[in-house]
Amino acid sequence: RRGTMEKDVNLRVARELAKLLKEDGVFEVLLTRGEDTFVPLADRSRIANEADADLFISIHCNGSPNSGESGYEVYFLSEKASDPGAQRTAEMENAVLELEGKSVEEEQQAVAILHAMQTTENINSGSELAALVARALQRRIDLENRGVKQAAFYVLRGTYVPAILLEMAFVTNKKDEAKLESKRYRRKLVGGVYAGVLDYARRQGWLKEQGGGQ
Repeated sequence: RRGTMEKDVNLRVARELAKLLKEDGVFEVLLTRGEDTFVPLADRSRIANEADADLFISIHCNGSPNSGESGYEVYFLSEKASDPGAQRTAEMENAVLELEGKSVEEEQQAVAILHAMQTTENINSGSELAALVARALQRRIDLENRGVKQAAFYVLRGTYVPAILLEMAFVTNKKDEAKLESKRYRRKLVGGVYAGVLDYARRQGWLKEQGGGQ
């Protein structure tokens, strides 16, 4: 309604999150894009894999034909969607393959090979990270927590590290859209993702007790 473009919001949030993580002096952050360019789904995963990343976070805005849909969701990988809504969201995000001149069907064989390389350990770690990020967001932003969900997102299938996909809010909802355009709201949202990553890092023993995020 306000002319908000998802790609612009995603990039702003990614840059703000990267800046916050870098300030700690603990994390090395690599963005799949730093400007208004299109990066194919497979390349996003490849960038993370080639960098031998420890975590992968895919940032998005949700959308729905129902303008009343509102809230945020955090996903981790599963071949079977946790509910019909999660299935629709995955189909929407995977549909970008068609913009790359590919069809979802044409990618199924490649995806099967990629998924075979995805370890159960990474999926379980992704589940843990998703739960921590969702909890941290709930403490900071005044938007409905629609829960931690599972679905077969192509970009998560191809990533060989613990990975999550965040749907920050519904750009098709008037109130959600206004929040996404608000610097104050985005600061709180970024702070929530950051806090969730720190919680996960502490559990992994990556941070000393006195380290970052205080």
